[in-house]
Amino acid sequence: MRTRSILLSFIALFSALGLYGAQVSAAAPVNGSIQTCGTNQSLCVYFNSDNKGSRVGIYGKVHNYDANPTMCSSQGCSKYSFQTSGSGYGQYIKNNAASAYNADFHPYRVYYNSGWTGPVDEFDPKGYGTYFGNLIRTYNQNASQQNMCGEC
Repeated sequence: MRTRSILLSFIALFSALGLYGAQVSAAAPVNGSIQTCGTNQSLCVYFNSDNKGSRVGIYGKVHNYDANPTMCSSQGCSKYSFQTSGSGYGQYIKNNAASAYNADFHPYRVYYNSGWTGPVDEFDPKGYGTYFGNLIRTYNQNASQQNMCGEC
């Protein structure tokens, strides 16, 4: 009887650990993945000023808006583009974004150049300071973004 009780305890423990691990991995978006604006700690990038026009949510670090590594095939990688209806729909993001909204709890930066270099616009964590607004240093001259959370 005692052996059966111990066995059931181990089964319950491993089941709980397996379920917990699955929840963690399923919830973690991949750098550069397209997200729904306002969710999943994404940076929502807008075609027009004042957070208007077509938009797209992108999670984490993007080395170059000209190539989306999460959307690669044997023909190459597609470019990041504005996804929702409105002014700018279908246009490429690189050098076309005018404003942004940070839905993360860490700062995000938008850079002038690919590879996270050059002038930068920074957006505070969601709910603090300037977490949305117009791009100033990178207005219609933007090439990359970075979530400033360290090793997330």
